[in-house]
Amino acid sequence: MTTIAWLGLLIIVAISAFFLGSLFTKKQFKHEEIEQQAKQAEQNLEQYRQDVADHLASTKKLVGKMQDNYSQLLQHVEDTNQLLFEEKSKKPSEPFFSKETTEQLQASLRARPEKRRSDESTYTNPPVDYAEGESGLFTDDRSKSEQLKTP
Repeated sequence: MTTIAWLGLLIIVAISAFFLGSLFTKKQFKHEEIEQQAKQAEQNLEQYRQDVADHLASTKKLVGKMQDNYSQLLQHVEDTNQLLFEEKSKKPSEPFFSKETTEQLQASLRARPEKRRSDESTYTNPPVDYAEGESGLFTDDRSKSEQLKTP
């Protein structure tokens, strides 16, 4: 009986050791799995931080370019305003026509005889018709239509 009791006790201890071992092993596996997830989360966090740092660096670069472009635009507008105000304040350095051409035009204007019309003749006389004979609406269409009918 003692052997059977010892064998029974040995089987009970073996079964309980098996269950306890599997329980501790499961806990160990869960612990390792949690540690692996924690490492993965840390790697993801580090990658996210690097992405944010890269994004901020590119944003800083773009803002710097935008500031440079804005300052160039502002300088261009100021230069343009300066040129416009200078042009208004002084007369153009080169005339539209050359000096000789201007003298010829003035001489031809002085040489022209002045024709002055009286204001009365302009408004009281009817306009002059420069067409000779009958033209437009004033043609005699009746004589042509009669000639066509008679053949």
